[in-house]
Amino acid sequence: MKHAISIILQIIIFASPLHAQQMWKYDFIVPNDGSFTEAIRKANQRPDKSKRFRIFVRSGNYRVKGGQTTATSYVDGREVTYSVPVTTLTAPNTSIIGEGMANSQVENCPRHEGLTQTSTLFLNGADSTYIQDIELWSNYRDDPKACNEKVVALNEKNCTGNILKNVSLIGLKNAYYTSDSGRTYLEDCTIEGTTDIISGGGTVLFNRCQIKISPRGHNMRRRAVTAPSTLQNQPYEYIFNDCTIEGDTSANKRFVLGHPWKNSPRTVFLNTIMEVVPAPSGWDDLYGDTPALFAEYGSMTPDFQLIDTSMRKKSFKDKTGAYVDAGFDVVLSPEEAEHYTIDSIFSTWIPENATMQVVPPIPTLNGRTLTWESVPEASCYAIVRDNAVIDFTTSNKYIIPRGTYEGACFSIRCANWYGGLGHKSAEVVYPQR
Repeated sequence: MKHAISIILQIIIFASPLHAQQMWKYDFIVPNDGSFTEAIRKANQRPDKSKRFRIFVRSGNYRVKGGQTTATSYVDGREVTYSVPVTTLTAPNTSIIGEGMANSQVENCPRHEGLTQTSTLFLNGADSTYIQDIELWSNYRDDPKACNEKVVALNEKNCTGNILKNVSLIGLKNAYYTSDSGRTYLEDCTIEGTTDIISGGGTVLFNRCQIKISPRGHNMRRRAVTAPSTLQNQPYEYIFNDCTIEGDTSANKRFVLGHPWKNSPRTVFLNTIMEVVPAPSGWDDLYGDTPALFAEYGSMTPDFQLIDTSMRKKSFKDKTGAYVDAGFDVVLSPEEAEHYTIDSIFSTWIPENATMQVVPPIPTLNGRTLTWESVPEASCYAIVRDNAVIDFTTSNKYIIPRGTYEGACFSIRCANWYGGLGHKSAEVVYPQR
């Protein structure tokens, strides 16, 4: 049978064509206009936060130091105050766009573990943040004993309506910490950590994402992909659709899909390809909070063989230490799986419309003038030379600078309204022959 969410996505995409967009250029380009930290500061301080502020991060590694807050720790019995390398975005309607997960990398190097002390990027009240084609890496010390310490790449708090497209998040425990409430959508993203890789609350849909169990946790007795804390009466929390779970051989049968954290935890895996398989129980106990729903449907190996789920955990410890029946089926029926549609999960919010990429035109070259047909759906054009973005324009032509070397290959990428760049066009070689 076809996957419920995939069908709905296709219907929405073809039923909701993109319309002509207002043209704009990026408000801040890293590093041309300053550092990544300065870009976030500019977004936070802008007077009109109802208008979208778009940041473009060129290819490169950007090590951020934060410095906005300090923390105190004790070293050898002495109180030590140090700068926290966390960059905090508080303004809504901000876009952060890179040139690709493998190309644009924002990294911090925290000295001490903790949810509030290690986040590469902290979204605090930053509603409607859009992030695409970038890597956020919390590069904690290379210590085998650090695998169970809280090291966060992305931390969300008091925000909703956030969207991540082609984003890589790398941390250790709690690599991605989600907001207690609110809604977030991730598409074609990668999240890597050691245990409790994704934890927190809210309603979060992971669509076609990769979950990587880091080899840094190879000595851990048990690892978990999720640690949800769904609020009472909230119908959804973590939904994984058409995702992949990866890891080295040390993870095979030594991890679980999730364990309760607090409140009324909910997690569902739909049509998951498991390159490493969880322990036969599938789930685990913790803290005495029983889950409201831990379930999966269509879990399979890379060669599309269904995984044996007959030994999945069906009872959990309550706060008294007694085992109680889960009260739900840990394996969904086809009818139950079909219920997990975009409409059901997010109601009137349609985040996949925002991630639609604009198809580029075919450029032509006449002397030093590069031209192409205008694309109504494009809000901006990126000029690409030899796979790197070198300039932007709102026109449908570009004059190649004098002195450009012979054999340079030029192409075009189109930005959608949020700032996300689609794939590049066919290339033309300069000079024209």
